[in-house]
Amino acid sequence: MSFISSLIGDLERSTAGSTHTAEEVMKLCGNISAKRALFVGDENDTPKIIAKATNAVVLAGYAEQHRVERALKAGLDAHFVMPFELPTTDGGWEFLWYNGLTEPDGVPRRLEELKNILKSGGTAVFRTLCYLIDPSPDTRCYVERRFGEPEELDRVLREAKEKGLKTRDFYIAPKTDWTHGLYEPLKEAMHSLEASLGSTEETTGIAELNKEMDMFELHSEEYSFVYYIFQA
Repeated sequence: MSFISSLIGDLERSTAGSTHTAEEVMKLCGNISAKRALFVGDENDTPKIIAKATNAVVLAGYAEQHRVERALKAGLDAHFVMPFELPTTDGGWEFLWYNGLTEPDGVPRRLEELKNILKSGGTAVFRTLCYLIDPSPDTRCYVERRFGEPEELDRVLREAKEKGLKTRDFYIAPKTDWTHGLYEPLKEAMHSLEASLGSTEETTGIAELNKEMDMFELHSEEYSFVYYIFQA
């Protein structure tokens, strides 16, 4: 595990987000009743919100073992999943929520998978990193090196329609999901390590994280997470 991955992995969440955003997205889903639901992500608040809103038993999947253990201690039905893996269930999920970052195999393939594992009429929340406007060359170069290739917001809507998914709504994560939800805790973790930094990997990692935060402060209007609500 790299220094950056290790440092971020110790935080409450490893990507931008907030309980408030999860609650707002859940409200946009409308009144949903489900027996079994799926959450795949990196934090514990959202599966609890899903369970409360839908009365479902929620399977929570995490791609890091320490997050599985943390979720189990919080009383969740938590399981380890491989990166980009979406567990299936007989008959399809009535409700699922996938907190993705970027899609190495492309958004269309992910959308097709979501449709295939949803029960007919079921609802999916799909989070992915998007360009909100045409990005500057500097932004595109940095973001795609750091995170992978985001999709354009409107293009995801078109691709979902092509895959036979109905878009019910979408929600753009606010700037505070990045600043308060991720970067402020990250800065605290970085400051606690400053006196003990010794290796080149550590100092390089700190410099890279500072650059990421600076880039977002300068170009936050160009990219963010978008939560799409689809119905099969």
